[in-house]
Amino acid sequence: MKMDRRIWILRGVTALLIFGVWEAAERAGLIDPLFFSSPSLIMQRLISMIADGSIWPHITASATVIGLGFALAALVGIPIGLAMGKSKILGGTLEPYIAAIYASPTVAFLPLMIIWLGIGIPSKVALVFLGCVIIIIVNTEAGVAQVDHRLIETARSFMAREMQILWIIILPAALPFILAGMRLAMGRALLMVVVAEIYASNAGLGYLIFQAGGYYDTAQVFVGVAVLATAGVLLNTTLRLVERKLAPWRIEAH
Repeated sequence: MKMDRRIWILRGVTALLIFGVWEAAERAGLIDPLFFSSPSLIMQRLISMIADGSIWPHITASATVIGLGFALAALVGIPIGLAMGKSKILGGTLEPYIAAIYASPTVAFLPLMIIWLGIGIPSKVALVFLGCVIIIIVNTEAGVAQVDHRLIETARSFMAREMQILWIIILPAALPFILAGMRLAMGRALLMVVVAEIYASNAGLGYLIFQAGGYYDTAQVFVGVAVLATAGVLLNTTLRLVERKLAPWRIEAH
């Protein structure tokens, strides 16, 4: 607990130092607010957009796309990763296709998504799904691969069923890898939703940033970026808390 408190204090001091230097540089005229806003101007714009309600439709639109795409990626990616990790035949068969999709720039699939699904929510959800699912699959498979096979063989010698082995041995051992994959995928989800909303949307934080950039409204650009960054931190912290709850031995090991 002392270490956690110390870390939070250091984080707060670091943030105050960064924003303090940034604000001082703007007030001293070292930064042109037309091209690079200041923390005070960004906060004023954020408060104004919250007060008049103009930011909420964009947050709702982006949150909907991220939530649906990420949930689908987890529902599909975790079972596939578990199956690939348990079966060498299935893993060897699917590995080149997974590697090919992972190596391909996901953004390049956006025109196809728009052609197939239109410019509504489905195409954006599909892009977020595609950006997240491979990461979850790869991390889940890696988690299953590092399970001690002696434990599995011991369980089988005591006539344990495959489903029991999966739930009692494999999943607990692979859980930290799965959650790490989900944390990485969440960052990719935020990136994909911005790209999708820039090219195929009339609402969302990506659309907000793109429109503000067109008007040289740097304060509003930073508002969109700040909201996305805050969402990323909160979601990452939530997944860490889930890991602390479900896999406390990993936290204690550190």
